[in-house]
Amino acid sequence: MKAYSFTTRNVVTGTRNDAGEMVLRTLGDVTLTLEGMLPAELAEWEWAAAALNTRGWDEAQFLLTVRGWKVVHPEAGVVGVLLQGAGTRVHVEWYDAVNGDFFSAGGVRNLRHGAAAIVNARQHVGQGLPVDVEPEPYHTPQPVAPVWLDRGTVVRYHGSLDQLVGGTFRIEECYRVEACDLDCDGYALYRVGEYWPCAVHVGPGHVTALEEEPAAA
Repeated sequence: MKAYSFTTRNVVTGTRNDAGEMVLRTLGDVTLTLEGMLPAELAEWEWAAAALNTRGWDEAQFLLTVRGWKVVHPEAGVVGVLLQGAGTRVHVEWYDAVNGDFFSAGGVRNLRHGAAAIVNARQHVGQGLPVDVEPEPYHTPQPVAPVWLDRGTVVRYHGSLDQLVGGTFRIEECYRVEACDLDCDGYALYRVGEYWPCAVHVGPGHVTALEEEPAAA
């Protein structure tokens, strides 16, 4: 049978401080897996499944429509059960680890809400579930300065000048060349075999050195 995994986000716990005020603290996310029940397992819940038949169906026929799921936490094991018949809401049972028995948590619209109801029911009686492993915080990569290439290196251009994109060029430092009267700390691009720049002020990050100079046409 197909298994489903649902995550209840930002599970919280509440405690009262010295002033009697309720303080909420976020614990994290809890992911539960729903495993479909086999016929023998579902038969053990027939008493609860029969109670879902509120439309007067023939009981035997109705029970054939009922599906069940065990709700499993990777550390705590089975923490609840979900049952649903044709056209019914999802019936939720949560497992009380202290008393060793299941108790109803009502009916919900869908399986995802059922998983969340089990998490909330256990949290309410102080039987919270271990939260998912907290992912490492994302760190924005630090910008890396492009490596300055030697004069005369043949490069591929991938900057913003459409007419040059993908072309191969020879680079020179863009200092005081005739077409550039500014110290821009960039490159001047020369078509291979020519001696007049076709682009100036080209940033170091807009070219990539080629391992081998392309063969002449």
